[in-house]
Amino acid sequence: MVYAGQCHCAALSYAYETAAPPSSWGVRACRCAFCRAHQARTTSDPTGSLAFQIHDRTRLVRYRFGLRITDFLLCAECGVYLAATTTTPRGRYGVINVNALREIPPGMAAPQPMSYGGESESERTARREARWTPITGDL
Repeated sequence: MVYAGQCHCAALSYAYETAAPPSSWGVRACRCAFCRAHQARTTSDPTGSLAFQIHDRTRLVRYRFGLRITDFLLCAECGVYLAATTTTPRGRYGVINVNALREIPPGMAAPQPMSYGGESESERTARREARWTPITGDL
């Protein structure tokens, strides 16, 4: 299945492809200040794919904090946090903010609170390479 997501003004969008039913998605609620402020709920599928479409490049904001190895993608116009991406020696990976899905699928799992603050850069990169969704196409 392909699930479509976008910011509120439709300047930025994504197509998240996964064979996993929404009831089995590992939905996470990171406890960092950024994710709490956005009430983000994220998910990923290492066997799926994630493609972005940027309809207006002037509205794409890449925000970095902490270890500065992740781009949090936001819309400069409407303020929606769409996804997070990272580039490693093994490729590009991302997680979607399920709150940006055009339609929230029924039966989606409740988010599990997560804390990643104790990870080193190498631990964080390894976790993302193993668990995040491969990105296809340009961004």
